[in-house]
Formats: sequence, C-alpha cells, structure tokens
Amino acid sequence: MKRKKMILLVLLLVFVAGFAHVYFRQIYWPSLVMKTASTAIPRPAVIAHRGASYLAPEETEPAYILARDLGADYLEMDVQRTKDHILVAFHDDSVARTTNAAKIFPGREKGNIADFTLAELKQLDAGSWFNQTYPKRARAKYVGVKILTIEEIIAIAESGANKPALYMETKSPERHPGYEAELVDLLKRHDWLGKFANGISKSVFQSFSISSLRLLKQFAPEVPSVYLLGMDMPKEIGWKKLIQDAKEVGCGIGPVGLIAWPWNVAKAHNAALHVHVYTANRTWQFRLFSWFGVDAFFTDRCDLLMRYYGRVSPARPDSILTKSGY
Repeated sequence: MKRKKMILLVLLLVFVAGFAHVYFRQIYWPSLVMKTASTAIPRPAVIAHRGASYLAPEETEPAYILARDLGADYLEMDVQRTKDHILVAFHDDSVARTTNAAKIFPGREKGNIADFTLAELKQLDAGSWFNQTYPKRARAKYVGVKILTIEEIIAIAESGANKPALYMETKSPERHPGYEAELVDLLKRHDWLGKFANGISKSVFQSFSISSLRLLKQFAPEVPSVYLLGMDMPKEIGWKKLIQDAKEVGCGIGPVGLIAWPWNVAKAHNAALHVHVYTANRTWQFRLFSWFGVDAFFTDRCDLLMRYYGRVSPARPDSILTKSGY
C-alpha cells in the first residue's frame, strides 16, 4: 500500500512539475516579453470580424453599425478593388454567395469584385442571402442592403459614440496590383493613419501576403500590421521564418485557431508580437485561447466576446438595429 502511495505521489509531482514547466516556459515568461510589444494595439481586443456578422449580413451597414454600437475595438474588413478602382469591403473571391448577382447579371455571378464597377455592385442585394441562410436571425430590413466602400465604413466608424479602429485585410492582392498605395492614400485623405488620443492606432493592416504587408509598411510605416497565418503555412514556410517575416513587417501574427497552441503563441510573444486568433465564436474558445496567451480575437460574435471580457454594451443588439432602421 505504501509503495502504491509513493508511486502516485511521484506521478503527481511529475505532472505538477511538467505543468509548471509548460506554463512558465510557454505562457508566463513570454508574457513578460510582451511588455515591450507595440502599445498601438490594445490587449485584449474585440475584433468584429466582417462586422457583427453573426447577427447581420457580413460587411454591410447593419453589421458595422451594430459592431460599433456594441463597443467593439475594431471593425474588420476585406479590402478589394472594383473595375473602376474604388476600394470596397467584400470577402469572397466571387459575388455569388452573398449577393443576387445571378439575377441581376446572369452569367456573371462567378465574377469577382474586380470584374464589376462600383455602380454595378451597388445594384446588388447583399442582405437577402443572410435571411435565407439564417432565418432565426432574419430581419426584413436586411433585404437590399448594399456592398460598402471603405469610405462608407470610415463614415460609420466616425459617426457613433464609440469610435472603433479599422482592421483591414488586403484580400487577394495579386488581383489588385498597386492597390496598397491606393488604400494608404485613401486613409491619409480621411486622417485615418494616425492615432486616437489614447495612443491606439486608428488603422491596422492584415494580410496572408507578406509582399503586400511589405508594400504597406513602405507606404505607411507607422500603421501596425498583422501577418495572417493559414493552416498549412507553418509546414510550408516554417515557424521561424514566419516569425521573422512578421517581425520585419509589423507587430503581430493572426493564426487560424487550430495552430494557436501555447508553444506557437510563445514563439510570437518571445518576439514581442501580438497574437490575434481567427475565428473564435464561443465562450469556451475565448477561455481556452486566452489561457494559451492569445491577445485578441477575430469574432463574428462581438456581443459574446464583450460579455466574456466583462465589458457592458450600452444597448442590446435588437434595440441597436431597430434604432438604426434595421
């Protein structure tokens, strides 16, 4: 009996020692290095992924108004360029999934944003698909909502009591050569390259393309940039190179959740890089990845993340939407 107790005690001590080793090596000590990280990005932060896109059609006016008025820190968007060189917010490579392009422009629905002028895009209904896909969250006023220009999103960010920053991805930059300079010029014209009074940057750039991030740093070195990391990138490029590149062009990485293990988060934190995970939409995910040391989340559920962080929104989503005409 004494021998069994001794074995159990030894196993328990080994477990505790191993746990302590992992915690201090992978989480605690790297967190100390983060005291030297950029302070232009808040920690933690609520990044409204395509707006409050769980409750409203992604990257449309109601989604961004709702995210703003719920108190999100960032309005996140995918920047693409139209055929007539207007920058708009749109995620997909084609307009088929989230618009009625098949009805308005039959035969062109598989085209991408660069195949349409802004005037053509503004003819599309970017909201009805949401009602059809998510009937429990449907609202009649979502029918007919429009694709937004980046300038229109800036106007939304500026017009509420809460003043969120912009978190902009250069989407498929190979399809829009040279548009990094156009994006920086647009932000400069609207005074969105500087910082708010609290020292937080008004804009953050993000991309899966290191070449695009290098161009953005060349044109606007003062703006924080986050290197987005897909599932296969660590295998294809290697963590050491990814961290080196992220450090070269910006101040953070944005890994998909399935590679945001504490030992990978530690690699970034040891280089004083912020870690913003995508896309987390459940409380258990917020809790787990926060324990792993993650600094912020891209989320469709900014309402839920706000509650997790103990931040009280000024109004409920339904009342915000109704007050805004939706």
